[in-house]
Amino acid sequence: MMSIKHLLASALLCGLAWPAFAVGAQALLFVSNRTGNAQIHAMTADGTGDHALTRGPAENTEPAWSPDGRRIVFTSYRDGNAEIYVMQADGSQARRLTVSEQADNAPAWLPDGRIVFRSLRSGWANFYAMNADGTGLTALTSGDGDKGPPLPSPDGRWLAFVAFAEKGGSDIHVVPATGGKPRDLTGALSKGEKSFPSWSPDSRRLAYVEAKSPALNVRVIHVDGTQPAKLTDNAYTNAFPIWSPDGRHLAFVSSREGTRTEMARGDIYVMNADGSGVVNLTQHPDEDNYPAWAADGSVIYFVSLRDGNAQLYAIALSGGAPTRLTHHGGHDVGVRPLQLRRSEASD
Repeated sequence: MMSIKHLLASALLCGLAWPAFAVGAQALLFVSNRTGNAQIHAMTADGTGDHALTRGPAENTEPAWSPDGRRIVFTSYRDGNAEIYVMQADGSQARRLTVSEQADNAPAWLPDGRIVFRSLRSGWANFYAMNADGTGLTALTSGDGDKGPPLPSPDGRWLAFVAFAEKGGSDIHVVPATGGKPRDLTGALSKGEKSFPSWSPDSRRLAYVEAKSPALNVRVIHVDGTQPAKLTDNAYTNAFPIWSPDGRHLAFVSSREGTRTEMARGDIYVMNADGSGVVNLTQHPDEDNYPAWAADGSVIYFVSLRDGNAQLYAIALSGGAPTRLTHHGGHDVGVRPLQLRRSEASD
């Protein structure tokens, strides 16, 4: 059985033309190694239409939908090292956007259509922004220190990230999406390692995970550094908090119903935004992990090892039996539901 720690490691690793999904459709992106290396796939929300958007001997990972759902930015190793590419939603017209001897990865879209990403071109992990055609490259951060992937706030004003200290430890920082000096949100709260930041839909709060051996617990803080709160507080693993689209709930992974020897095994839980009303949705002896919300908030997608390999499942927020979406001998991870902004969904 693969533990949460092994899945955490795999998450960090986490084209032929095909008829495009209609804009506004419930479409999913994910990464699969079913052909021997990591490739980007797409399918509809019910698991039909599963097809590869990228192919070849090189790995293609970290896909992200553009705000209008018509393009996909991703990381590819096809030219020797990690570079940022963009393609149409049907997998066509793949185009390289960055050229660097050092790794460029972890791309994400800003609401205005620009792309932010992480690069080692300065010798340390720093953030850059560019237009969707690769022009207008701008450094957003500078200096020493490693950083996790940039996570844009829904309103496009901020980037949240995990900042790793040279002597060990990590905290949640934010920096303006236009660039500037990062601000530490969590360093003064405790010495525990912090990870997995997640923006609330209104861009006012960040959920994150605090590690104090042997436990991981979910915390929340306002973007101005005020009103820190504990959403979970137990001796088990509570990780991967993800806000629902309406901001009323968080999905997360917890091992609280396992035995002490099963602390690495998780189920998918949901709770109210204040930490109350905790419900175990999946209740299975094998690993369930990596929750992701459907755009309408009615369904949570997740990765499960219950059938031997990492496969994608969906479960209703109201509960019931989960539905298996992928069926093959490889591993599928990193599901990314299409989340159209209201103005674009109505176009």
